[in-house]
Amino acid sequence: MKFFQRGPRLPNDRARDLAAAQRMLQFRFRDLRLLHQALSHRSYVHGTKAGAESQDYETMEFVGDAVLGLVICDQIYHLYPTASVGELAKLRAQVVSRSTLARLANDMGLSRWLLLGPGERARQEGERTSVAAGAMEAVIAAMYFDRGLSPVTRWIQRVFLETIVAIEAGQVAADYKSMLQEYVLRYFHSVPDYRVVGESGPGHRRRFEVAVAWRGREYGFGVGLSKKAAEQSAARRALDHVLSGGHVPSAGPA
Repeated sequence: MKFFQRGPRLPNDRARDLAAAQRMLQFRFRDLRLLHQALSHRSYVHGTKAGAESQDYETMEFVGDAVLGLVICDQIYHLYPTASVGELAKLRAQVVSRSTLARLANDMGLSRWLLLGPGERARQEGERTSVAAGAMEAVIAAMYFDRGLSPVTRWIQRVFLETIVAIEAGQVAADYKSMLQEYVLRYFHSVPDYRVVGESGPGHRRRFEVAVAWRGREYGFGVGLSKKAAEQSAARRALDHVLSGGHVPSAGPA
């Protein structure tokens, strides 16, 4: 099975755009066609005549996720050598979450070089969390295929360091619901279900109690002055529960 099929030479205008993307990334590619694929959304490849000879970034996204996870695990292990396995697992989950990746991608303005179909471009889909995060992972894969593990490791460590430190210090507000959904989809092949199990207090100070469950089992319980706050609290407790052992489940809950 071939992963990357080298396509024709890039048009001059696309090569110029990717040269600018290289400068923004501060990473020099030997083969810009890898970066071109990493920044080609399926709506462009399958929905436009110009994209017919290209490949989209979805398989690259898969590889980039693995490379990023390895490097971040190594980086936080050495940054926080006295942390427990559970603490490291929770930090890793937030650092590699799609919301974090999308924020970094959008801070870089990566969508400027992302090829999209006309409808997706008009709706500014390039800045949407799933698309921006996927493009970031694909770019990491392109770096890995082009230059190997050592150069991409140095790039990830430089780009993610500030984010890691801010998250560990609690300076970045965590979206625990998004993190939990990613985790449950990936490792349990399910989605979290939030249920209000209790309400108390006067109308202006209503207190909500929420439980989160999947596959018929409750994993977290939270309280808040709004349903959203209670759901975030429940998601955080569920993440604490499933990550406390410092391992990733190979199947569903016991």
